[in-house]
Amino acid sequence: MKSFHLIAAFSLLSIHLISQNDIDAMRYSQTMFGGTSRSKAMAGSFGALGADGSCMSNNPAGIGLYKKGDINLSFGLKFYSVEATHNGTSNKNFKASVPFDGLTLVGAWDSKKQPDNHHALGLSCNQIANFNSNITIEGNANFKSIANDFLAEANGKTLKNLDNSYSGMAYDNYLIDMYDTINNKYTSIINTKYDLLQSKTIEARGRINEWCFNYAYGYKDKLYIGATLGIPTITYNYTSVYSESDVKDSMRASTNTSPTYSYPSQGVGGFKNLAYQETYKTTGTGYNLKLGVIYRAADFIRLGASFHSPTVYNLTDGYVYKMTANYDEGGSFSSQYPPDNGGKFNYQIITPMKFTGSVALLYKKFGAMNVDYDIINYRQASIQSSPQEFTAVNATIRSKYSQTSNLRVGVEANVKPIIVRLGYAMYGSPFGETFTGDFVTSFFTGGIGFRREKLYVDLSFTRSMSNANYYMYNPNFVDKSTLKNSGTTIAVTVGSKF
Repeated sequence: MKSFHLIAAFSLLSIHLISQNDIDAMRYSQTMFGGTSRSKAMAGSFGALGADGSCMSNNPAGIGLYKKGDINLSFGLKFYSVEATHNGTSNKNFKASVPFDGLTLVGAWDSKKQPDNHHALGLSCNQIANFNSNITIEGNANFKSIANDFLAEANGKTLKNLDNSYSGMAYDNYLIDMYDTINNKYTSIINTKYDLLQSKTIEARGRINEWCFNYAYGYKDKLYIGATLGIPTITYNYTSVYSESDVKDSMRASTNTSPTYSYPSQGVGGFKNLAYQETYKTTGTGYNLKLGVIYRAADFIRLGASFHSPTVYNLTDGYVYKMTANYDEGGSFSSQYPPDNGGKFNYQIITPMKFTGSVALLYKKFGAMNVDYDIINYRQASIQSSPQEFTAVNATIRSKYSQTSNLRVGVEANVKPIIVRLGYAMYGSPFGETFTGDFVTSFFTGGIGFRREKLYVDLSFTRSMSNANYYMYNPNFVDKSTLKNSGTTIAVTVGSKF
């Protein structure tokens, strides 16, 4: 390594590395429906229908419609695939997992002294986000390189002020070099008049499980109000490896490169390949409050509304960055930041509040339909630290994101001896699009249920689809990649009324 910068790196270890950005805020702000298989088969649409454990995470008043106690356990099998296309080259990855979907415990009773009053207490644990995925992106660079981003970040800075997790490591590994010490100008060994092969592999693991503590009150079997204290827990593991390779061997020392780049004597002659690895693990716990109301306007119609406060997450990131570079003359170099066991950083993410309006239609004991409509403004998300280091990130969130809507529709029909369920959900893009467009997620769901005295079993099938754009690094210096995401979940809930 270049000794000057290595010394500077150790002298700067006390400075916090700000790797968190608007994408982290959106990841934890976008939660989907979870809970029982009955709820999932109806696309999580229970805001006015009630009497399901998932209501604790949706409309807390729904627990007030329980007439008996209930206990159930949900689990499933999830398949997730991503097809990534970069400059005409496509790769498809597949991931299977066995998520724990939920636990519900509800107790309900009428007041002995005031028979018009009904009470219910509930406890649940629902998985409201699952991050498991594998992604491989690969294709020709179209005469672009991450080296251009290194230079953009480095130019104008002295060696000791380079980003130790990025352009500083590029300097340590001889990918960039300073040629003008007066104006702090840099050049790169990578010459983009020759094309490269770019690739990035991303492996993500994790989930958000939310514990809900609920109380609901019913008056004359007409009006129901409820409140839930939500305590979500986050585990998120992320590893990405970006690489560039001179597969055509175009950048040998005899043909390369910038006239201002001076080859050192340590085997650096002609670029061969580089790799940049980001690894971090996020853990933490949050809290929120949910309030809801359901009104039985008639025997065949119920109206519901709920409010979800922002969730405040207290998070810790453990992180490490690594870079390697190999050259045609045999030189091989590597560096890591922070050294040894990596670094840690504590911060908060605050998610947007959410409002939901619901209507349910019922036909005797034969069937029911429920519609939920959410309004959520992703501009309200923010990242906080002490001292505050995310002013620029929060400004980006306010300018980049928008208000959007979610829609969930579910139907249920009792065609004895089974109950048949279908559903559709649309979760709008945090950029404002709904129903169609990139970052809009659509769900098509279905399932069946079996009842026998106090025991019941529900099965559900969920299919999700979305398209997204992705940039392997700074969008100013790399072409856009497209991602086609699809997921299939098969889940079962086993429960008993008491």
